[in-house]
Amino acid sequence: MFKGMYTATSGMMASERKQQFLTNNLSNAETPGFKQDEATFRSFPEYLMKERDTNTPTLNSSIGTLQTGVYTQEAIPNFSSGSLKETSKQTDLALIDENLPIDEETGKKGLILFGVRLEDNSIRYTRNGSFSVNKDGFLTTSEGYQVVGENLQPIQLTSDSFTVTDDGTILDDNGTEQQLWIGYTSAPSNLTQQGNGVFTWEGDEANAPGNIQTTDFTQYSVKQGYLEDSNVDMTTTMTDMLNTYRLYEANQKVLQTYDQSIDKAVNDIGRVY
Repeated sequence: MFKGMYTATSGMMASERKQQFLTNNLSNAETPGFKQDEATFRSFPEYLMKERDTNTPTLNSSIGTLQTGVYTQEAIPNFSSGSLKETSKQTDLALIDENLPIDEETGKKGLILFGVRLEDNSIRYTRNGSFSVNKDGFLTTSEGYQVVGENLQPIQLTSDSFTVTDDGTILDDNGTEQQLWIGYTSAPSNLTQQGNGVFTWEGDEANAPGNIQTTDFTQYSVKQGYLEDSNVDMTTTMTDMLNTYRLYEANQKVLQTYDQSIDKAVNDIGRVY
């Protein structure tokens, strides 16, 4: 079998996988706080080809290496901030973190997130601050996840008429105060997008996002009545989708050429008279 067929097929599969990521990004272009996924490719191991001397078997000269194709290794979220959009809704909250310090170990800026509790009581993280108060008075996300306070307990309010200060303190209309849990991580690359802008932590639990109120960071704020837009650039994404389709098509034509070559070898050259 021609090895090039495997190379072309791997290119088609990698392109198809990347197209899935791009399609998901485009479908979430209007989802507040959504972070676009960027596909990363990796090549399969190379083959070292040698010329075999039948007269002197011990003298085999190297011809070179043969590439065997690529595959989509993973999708890495791009955690750059989206633009702010004013909604004037008291339940809409946005995180402002442009002035967070640069981590000395990674050389990159960290990330802050809201904490939410799922139905199985597990904690997840999100930048989507499109919240609402449900019939039981709990502050929830659009998916129904409960937003948690500083003790990782759900925040319960008497109504949706509340005020949020810059540091994340919620002032209810009856005068009570609650503190939003806002997590900080210096290694956002360990966050995996679960869907609907919700992230799960895949790294060492000892380094999982911790409550930023316990640190000395002051370079962040919570903006009430605003939402953070997704960081998906629709024009760039659609251009990437077109280029990925062209790449898929090019590999497909390579396969067709191999198919025609095999057909000619079997039916014409290899014909026995």
